[in-house]
Amino acid sequence: MAETSVGQQYQKEQGQALSRHRAERTCIGCKVQREAHDLLRFVCTPQGGVILDASGHAPGRGMYVCCDVVCLRKALKPAKLALALKRPVMALDFDPVYQEVRRLLYKRLRTCLSLGQKAGAIVSGYVPLRQAFAQARVLYIILAEDIATGRAEEYRSWCTQHRVPYVTLFTKEELGHIIGKPSRSAVGLTAPHFLKLLLARLTSLERLQTTYNRA
Repeated sequence: MAETSVGQQYQKEQGQALSRHRAERTCIGCKVQREAHDLLRFVCTPQGGVILDASGHAPGRGMYVCCDVVCLRKALKPAKLALALKRPVMALDFDPVYQEVRRLLYKRLRTCLSLGQKAGAIVSGYVPLRQAFAQARVLYIILAEDIATGRAEEYRSWCTQHRVPYVTLFTKEELGHIIGKPSRSAVGLTAPHFLKLLLARLTSLERLQTTYNRA
């Protein structure tokens, strides 16, 4: 994809996010108002089924829920669904819905990283990362879950020295695949605009997984 196309694709995502950013919706689980782009949207099918709206703008009456297991459990109760959607609906099993939400959040995160790579906003590989740290270009780093202990300690040391936050996520093979490279132990983000998008998606995913582990 040409650099212009990547930029246009990113601007499109930003435009969609900004449009939803300006609208607030109420989570039917906790009743708290949040910006729509921070919530999950579910819609009712003509047959009375309830599905996760991956696009965020599917046709049909919708309801919004926080990326939080407690809110999801409350929201997916048949009586709560029927009240929010103003019609009888089919009951949902929680675990399949949770896994679907988790896959959606991972997909959004992978899309962000893929766009960042195509736009030149990501650096990976030991030597390029070392150079980028030395030039104070790295703003955030993702470490692979199966990174070698010694290499992980070295990267964390760089992060501490340069005050760069990091997260451990994906396997080396997954990280490489996402950015169109061989397996990678770590990738660094160097562009502020992509960092903002990445952090928003990371926050949603971490919140979902943290509340699930506590449940």
